[in-house]
This record gives sequence, structure tokens and C-alpha cells, in this order.
Amino acid sequence: MIRDLIRSELKDFVPYTANQVPYRVKLDANESPFDLPMSVRKKLADIIMEGPKLNLYPDTDSIELRKTLSAYWGVDMEGIVVGTGSDELIQVLINTFVGKGDKVVCPVPSFGMYKITTIIGGGSTVEVALKEENGFEYDIDEFISKAKNEKAKMVILCSPNNPTGNLLSLRDIEKICSMCPNTVIVVDEAYAEFSEESAVELLPKFENLIILRTFSKAYGLAGIRCGYSLSGKAMADEINKVKPPFNISSLSQLVAKLVFEEREEIDRRIKYLTEQRTYLAEELKKIKGVTIFPSGANYILVKLPDAQAVAKELERRGILVRGYGDPVLSKYIRITVGSKEQNDILLEELANILASN
Repeated sequence: MIRDLIRSELKDFVPYTANQVPYRVKLDANESPFDLPMSVRKKLADIIMEGPKLNLYPDTDSIELRKTLSAYWGVDMEGIVVGTGSDELIQVLINTFVGKGDKVVCPVPSFGMYKITTIIGGGSTVEVALKEENGFEYDIDEFISKAKNEKAKMVILCSPNNPTGNLLSLRDIEKICSMCPNTVIVVDEAYAEFSEESAVELLPKFENLIILRTFSKAYGLAGIRCGYSLSGKAMADEINKVKPPFNISSLSQLVAKLVFEEREEIDRRIKYLTEQRTYLAEELKKIKGVTIFPSGANYILVKLPDAQAVAKELERRGILVRGYGDPVLSKYIRITVGSKEQNDILLEELANILASN
């Protein structure tokens, strides 16, 4: 009976799922191997002992966190919106701009929530294939053509792209913003700290541009669910009409602010992980049967002879990597860059599995 009541476009809907199994090494969700810096733990403990006032609703506008972000990025805090990770901000954007039947242009393969959120919101996606033979590079002219031909309300770009790891140039982002002035251009920069590239400098030029950032990856705060968007004030004003009130807990706002201010420690962690990315990539190349793709993020896309079987065998040995069931990515696994110890365990087990096949 319940199935008969749901919306027709959701009857065959496959929800986003996360692997929840016991593990030895977890390299499947692009999380940081680093927990809260000790300095932040001490500050947080003092605040909690003094009384964090959790009996009161949180600041619905995340003012103190937005002030910190505004000072760092050199942008007006009125153009910053804070959400429960990039996921909520994607949903809020869809709900703000995409009506029933409206089109959203997005890359494939990329983050699955773009399509899922669009469908739930009543829109439909127009997919632009990122092809392996072209190094999964974006064909910006194709994005522009489809955006115009489909009269798309929104174009979503991911840089570095998840899971392929490739980057969009600033020139390409500028081109699509200028050629599609009546379309919202979303640039998801969830992993941009690992590439040191951003489209933030384009914000004063383009009212239709919005950039998404998160604390879940480089800042090691996946557990607090906090992200933010950067845009012009006009864009942020419309988003704030849809953003749920009190969406970020008081503790999440506080932790995000404290960690963001620990610049030296965060920069050291990012440097360590980018060095480990290079190490992991070079060691993977030495394993027979492995093909890797260059990455500007904290993960590496790997092509294997029997990727799904390898992912399952790694899981059986307590090592989680991201495997894919859909046809586009069935030959690949995505490996999060972990600590040196985690990476070495993964490399040893992967080499053993492939050697025995």
C-alpha cells in the first residue's frame, strides 16, 4: 500500500548508501585520518565545563563562524551560508532554483547526490559524460551547449571531481559562468584544499556563481556535518529563504570555528596527505594490473581487472575502499589517502590479492 502512495518518479529510486561494516583500515569515504587537534580538544573541554548553553537553540545564522570564514576568504559574510555539510546546501540550492521538470546539468561520473537530490526535488538531470579516454576531463563546451539547449536552471561542476580527482581550470569556470548568465553555476570544491585551487576570485564577477565548501574532508570534521557556500549577497539571500532554521548545532558551529582557526596545524595535515597521495600513487603504479588516474584530491581512482571482486576481498580482509555497482564505474575502486601506516596495509593486501588472481 505505501508503495502505491509515493511519487511515481521515486518508485524505482535507489537511495545513497554508506558501507557500515567492521574494518581494520577505512579508506572508503574520503575522510581524514586525523581527529580533532589537541589544542581544540582543550578549548572545547573548557567551554563545555563553563556551560555551552545547549538548552538554547543554536544561532540560526551561524554568525561567529561566518565572520571567521569571511575574514579568511576576504568576502562579504552576507554571501556565506552555512549548512549541514555540502549535502544540505545542494538540497537547498535545488529547492531554491529547480522546479518540477526543470533541468540540472551535471557530470558523470561524479558525486551521486547531485542526481538524487535533483530527482527528489522534482527536477531531472542532463548528464555530461567525463570519458576515460580523455582523462575524465570536462568538456566545457558540451556543458554550455547542454545548458543552453535544455534551458537548464543549474549546472553543477565538481573540482576536484569525485571520484576521478581531476580539476577544472579557472578559465573554464569563467567561460561557463559568462556563457550561461541565466543559469546558476554551482562549483563543488569539497576537496579543493588538496589542490590549492579555487574559483573564489571569480565571485565578484558573476552573480550566478556559487561555491560549495566543507569541513568534512581536509579539516577532519565529517562527524559534525558542517559546510558552507560562498556567493554574492543576492544569491545567498535567496538561499536563506529555503535554508532550515537552526540547521547547525551550537557545538558544530563552535568546533568548525575553532578548527578553522588552527591554520598551521590544518596546513601541516594537508601537506602530509598530499605527500601521502604522491607516495600511494607511485606505489600503486608498481602493482601489476593497476591503472591509476591523477588526482588533486585526497583519493585516487584505480582501474582493476575485476574491481568489484577486489573491493569485496579487501573488505573481507578488513580494508574498506569505495567500490561501484553502476556500469560507468564498475571497473574502478576509489582509495582514500590515509596515513602512511594505513596506506602500507592497503598496498600490501592489494598486491597480495592481485598476485593470487
